[in-house]
Order: sequence, then C-alpha cells, then structure tokens
Amino acid sequence: MAQITIYLDDELIQKVKQASAEAKVSQSQWIADLIRQQSHTDWPLAVREMAGSWQVFPQQDELRAEQGDDIPRESL
Repeated sequence: MAQITIYLDDELIQKVKQASAEAKVSQSQWIADLIRQQSHTDWPLAVREMAGSWQVFPQQDELRAEQGDDIPRESL
C-alpha cells in the first residue's frame, strides 16, 4: 500500500483527529474513506432518483408518429 504526505493547518488537523475518533477509525482510514466517497464513479443518489420523473417527456409512440411505418425486414 502506498503512502502519501499531506500538509494541514492546526485547525484542520484537529478536525481530522476529532472526526476519526468519533468514527472509531484511524486518521489514515478516515481520510481514505473520505477520498473514496468523493471519488466514486456512480451517479449521485439525487440524480438517480430523478430517473423517470419527467412526466412531460413524450412517449415512444409520440416520438415516432411522424416517422412513418417501418419497412418489413428481408428474410435471411
């Protein structure tokens, strides 16, 4: 596992110490967890919850109404 050095002012160090103690993890683990949370690749929950919420979005039939009928496929 790699190590990284970061420089924090006294106020920030105290906040890290307090937060990691409250979470009952090491300072290193607390910082690693914070980085993990902030660097995820999933869509945020607020965005995922919006899926399907646009009621005015046209339905498939409405979108294709002016395109005409599909032509039949050729048999292989």
